[in-house]
Order: sequence, then structure tokens, then C-alpha cells
Amino acid sequence: MKTISLVCLVSAIGMLLSSCEKQTEVQQPQATVSFLRDIRPQFFEHLNFNSTEKIAEIPSFLQTFTDTYTLLEKNYKEGQYTSASDRDNMRLAGMYYAFGITAIVRAYLDKFIQFSDIVKGRSTGLFSGLSASEPGFEQKELEAMMRRAQEVAGLAVVVNGFNDKTYGTFMVSRQISERLKSSQHVNNPVTQDSMINYLNSKIVNYEYFAGWNALMSQLSFTNYNDSLNTFKNPKMDIALFNLNTRPLPAYTDRFPGLIGPVFRFDLNIKKVDWLLNRKNTLTQEDLQEIKAYAFTLDSIGNDIRTNKKALLDVWPYKETIKMRTDKLEEIKKWVADYGSKNNEKPQLKPFFISKNFLQAYQCYNCHRSVPAAP
Repeated sequence: MKTISLVCLVSAIGMLLSSCEKQTEVQQPQATVSFLRDIRPQFFEHLNFNSTEKIAEIPSFLQTFTDTYTLLEKNYKEGQYTSASDRDNMRLAGMYYAFGITAIVRAYLDKFIQFSDIVKGRSTGLFSGLSASEPGFEQKELEAMMRRAQEVAGLAVVVNGFNDKTYGTFMVSRQISERLKSSQHVNNPVTQDSMINYLNSKIVNYEYFAGWNALMSQLSFTNYNDSLNTFKNPKMDIALFNLNTRPLPAYTDRFPGLIGPVFRFDLNIKKVDWLLNRKNTLTQEDLQEIKAYAFTLDSIGNDIRTNKKALLDVWPYKETIKMRTDKLEEIKKWVADYGSKNNEKPQLKPFFISKNFLQAYQCYNCHRSVPAAP
């Protein structure tokens, strides 16, 4: 292998997410910029969009990672990576570069960061090459970021034969790219439908951690300012059924073990919101269906509070779980009192689009280190 330490640069990428393949670290001479040395130890820290310090470092993080990946891509296109292991390391590098870009743009769309946080100190766009004074620079630079994320993820999918897990990263980048193009940042009907198809195809065989990346496509469901983000698409019911009937990660020492049940809770309560709002007057059958989902939600909430208690107690956004169960109690009370004069329908959408709700969908809050036991 001719490159400056390809394996050194990317061998540890597989350990970045506990849901991805384990890679054997191979000792190689250090490159001027090394993923292993310079980026990997702080990868998810740089996706902590609640930290003013890490937000301030977004421009330098993007520059360093871009320089690193650009070198790898150049070497790959020059034919320097000939073995399957070299190409798979190239795949992992692309997968996480695209993942990082997409996470940053998602944080922008969900209002955790501003555009100035992404380009601060730059007179030209890192991805568009345009002057910062160019009319419409913000939108053009963000769209260029997501084009690059899709391009990189697309190459990663096929660089060493088709890789299904990496395809999930491509699907998410495609979804976020289309949301970005919408003036209201709502979902594109085609990409939303294909995302749900993908999610359904993966969750059918979902067992423990092997399918965690498929569940990450829940990212597409977080924008609740969008009719396509409801159960208006009947395929969402398939996703809900599969998610409710398949085992979730059983980990007690990693936050995905907590976030999996939270995603399950969220999809069920969004179904309830859809049932509440699809028509003005509800029949007894409608109310019974809502009660059935409320029973499921109670079970999920109890599981989080008991079986996931150790993780819940050290998760910094524990209070957002109570906010979720408080909404459930509002629903149950409304159903019990349905038809009374002062029975005002629960308004769930403001919570669904709030930062409190969206904390669970921030990559860092799932993959942050679990504090050691005292």
C-alpha cells in the first residue's frame, strides 16, 4: 500500500459507533493529519451541539476532516488501494466523513446551531468554493455540503462491493439534502417514501445491535413541521409494527440501549397524535385504538424507567423522558374525559419540534461516553 498510513487513518473508524463492525488496529507510521490521532478521539465530541466550545470548533473540525479524506480519496482514485482491507478502510473513512457533514447540517436544520457556526472565519465556502459575499451564499454552501456528503457516502457504499450498512448513511444524507432544499425544510415525498421502505426492509430482520444503523433512519422522522412526517403514509404503520415487535439493543453500558426504547416511544406517540388529529370527531373504535397505543406507551415508559434506569440516571437529558411521559398522561386523561365540555385536545406538535424532544436525535447524545460507576 503506497498511501501515508491508510489503515492508521481509518482503522479505528469502525469503533467510532458501537453499532459498526469492529476493525483491527494496525500500527503504521503517523501521517501529517491522522484520523486515528487527530480526529477519532474527539469525533463525537465534535458533534456535541450543546457545547459552545465544540460548536466553536466546527470550522476547524470540518477543515481537518476534509483534508484527511481528500488525501485518501486522491490515493484511492490513483489506484493505490488494491487489497480488500484497504478498500474497506476507504469505505469506513467515507462513511464517517459523510456522517459528520450530515450531522452538522441536521443540527442546523433542527436549530441547534447557526450557519455562522459552520463557516465562521472563512471568506470562501469550504464546499462550494464561493465567496462569502456571494448572494445566497448560506443556502449554496449548505447544499454543496450535502452534495459532497451524498457523493462520498455513495462511493463508500460500493468501494469494496455493495455494503448495506453504509447504504443507510447514504440514505440519511439524501433525505437531509432534500429537506435542506425545501424552503420550509420539509421532506421530499420521493426520498421520504424510499426512506420508509428502507427502514421497513431493515427492521424486519432487526436483532440487537446488528441493525442499529437502520434505526438511525429515524432521523427522517424528527421534522414534525411536515405532513409527510406523520402516518399519512400507510407504510409508517409497517415501520411501527416492526419496531414494536423486534428486540432492541440490550446494552446496559451504552446509551443506544436507552435511545432505542426512546425512539420506539416517539414513533408510538406520533401515531397517537395522528389518530387524535385525523378527524374532528372520534368514534369509540378510535378511542379504543388510542387506548391500545397508550398501553404500549406505558409499557415502553416503564421499561425505560426500570430496565434502563442505570443509563437513564446518567443521561444528561433525563428530564426529556419525563416530558414524554407527561404528554402521555395528557393523552390518557383526554381520552378518559372525551366528550366533556372542557376537554381540550392535547397539543403535541410544539413538543415534537422542540429541542427538548430532539435531544435524543442528536448523535452525540446517543454515543457520548457513559460515566464510569463511582
